[in-house]
Amino acid sequence: MRTRTLEGLLRRCVTMPVLAAGLALAATATARAEDGTVTIWVGSWWDPQIPILQQLWQPDHPALQLNVQPLPINGYLDKFTAAALGGTPPDIIDLDSTWVSTVAAQGLLQPLDDVAARLNVPDISPAAWGASRYRDVQYAIPARGGPEVWYYNQTVFDKAGVPYPTADWTHDDLVRIAKALTVPGQQYGIGVPADASDPSNVLSLFCPILWYFGGDFLTADGSAPAINSPASVKAITYWSDFYVKYHASPEGTPNFSSTRDLQPLFMADKLGLIASSSNTFDAFSKKPELRWGVVTAPDKINRAGGWTMGVPVGARNPEGAKVFLEWLARPEIQAKVMNRFPANLSARKLPPWNDPKFDIFRAAEADARSVPSVAGWFQIQTAVITELQKVLVGQRTPQEAADAAAAQIETIIAENQ
Repeated sequence: MRTRTLEGLLRRCVTMPVLAAGLALAATATARAEDGTVTIWVGSWWDPQIPILQQLWQPDHPALQLNVQPLPINGYLDKFTAAALGGTPPDIIDLDSTWVSTVAAQGLLQPLDDVAARLNVPDISPAAWGASRYRDVQYAIPARGGPEVWYYNQTVFDKAGVPYPTADWTHDDLVRIAKALTVPGQQYGIGVPADASDPSNVLSLFCPILWYFGGDFLTADGSAPAINSPASVKAITYWSDFYVKYHASPEGTPNFSSTRDLQPLFMADKLGLIASSSNTFDAFSKKPELRWGVVTAPDKINRAGGWTMGVPVGARNPEGAKVFLEWLARPEIQAKVMNRFPANLSARKLPPWNDPKFDIFRAAEADARSVPSVAGWFQIQTAVITELQKVLVGQRTPQEAADAAAAQIETIIAENQ
């Protein structure tokens, strides 16, 4: 008995200093996380929100400063990639959800499974959460996320004597309505974003059409292109016909982007329909003279969009960055900070997002889908959009464009294996 007691004492004498040292290291790490500065790169639309963010942050974390830098979207991803490869990235980078797999595959993002383990994941938009993962690893934490809906200009509809679309409308209805709204040179039925500089919004319209017809960019296992399947070619034909066959979208469509070109035409009562996200809702709400409505997508199929925050490899304060990401994921914080539809589902139940006018986004959420989360996705979407433009300007048929895009995708897949 005495021997066992002595052994126990010896074990405790050895273990207790080790345990104490471990606790001290953990406390030191926590202290470091709560000290210093966290540099955050975000898009320029964050600019009016930064004072709100700072005001909410400082009382909770007085020793940890936020250096939030709003940047123009043009060249945003290229600037980040150059900084990350050069060893001077920010501590947090806000990314369009379609960029995550490409950036993660380049080895430029740190895994955030430790942060994910401390979050209430079921309370985050499933589509936005899934788009923030790559090969079953969490590389970003969503702050903004939501479905695409359709906006209709009531003045354009009324001039043409066309009833407004309803929640049960179909893709056949979309063609009929777009044609009926069009008065060449005066007003057009549908806005078709096709500029490669605005890929996310090109996909807002194209992806749901592709999926409706049973097509896709890649096969289910991601090992081969599917963009030139018969179903995908049928979708490309349907998409391009609005401009090529029906002339129901404005001249200039091949080089049009949503924010720069289509929204101004819509607000000038020259465009009847556009597909977009909650940021367009915000823009139109600031125009009291504009008569507009919003409806879920034809056949309920829409693309999930959003922005999500990652911690780059080489970040100077990764632990402080993780503290911020956990803080921003809190519903009461996200509801107040975001000026676009928040990714946190509980945040949507808080002001201002619990206003009935936002019910349309909650209704559309269940039918939202994300683009494939694969290496080289950014190059894949660029290849597809470039070929889609060629269909619009008459350089290729839908089948030729699909085959050309598929050949490029095969090369991209091979380069990223």
